[in-house]
Amino acid sequence: MKKLLMILPLVFVLCFTFGCQKAEEVAEEPAVDIAAETEAMKEVFWVYANDLAKDVELSASTLTDDVITFRGDKETFVEWVKNNHSQGSYVKNHSILKIELSASGDMGYVAFSFDYVREEEGEEVVTGEGYNVIVCMKQADGTWKIVAL
Repeated sequence: MKKLLMILPLVFVLCFTFGCQKAEEVAEEPAVDIAAETEAMKEVFWVYANDLAKDVELSASTLTDDVITFRGDKETFVEWVKNNHSQGSYVKNHSILKIELSASGDMGYVAFSFDYVREEEGEEVVTGEGYNVIVCMKQADGTWKIVAL
């Protein structure tokens, strides 16, 4: 019985000592700044959209090398856009309809509308309205690129 009486206080002291210690703090992942990442993705969209009618190569720089487009691969898409431009046909007046970013902050999409424009006798004539969606992915270097359109 004496041994039990000696062990019990030791157990209580040990429980008290280790129970009152602060647990190791677990490093938390920094929260994704959704607003900042959305703005960064939006900037890529505007470079793509605004320069598509002016500078096809600059617009193409917003695409990944393995982008999937409605015309096939990147090279085919760029050639198709250049061909349309040479015939006086292009798109402009882009307007963002919806922009969404994943909770992890590394992927998102932009839904938008635009006008089909054709140059006729030196004047721009709107020939119709179009809609499209681009999918963007954050690259390893922290930049945003278009991976599908």
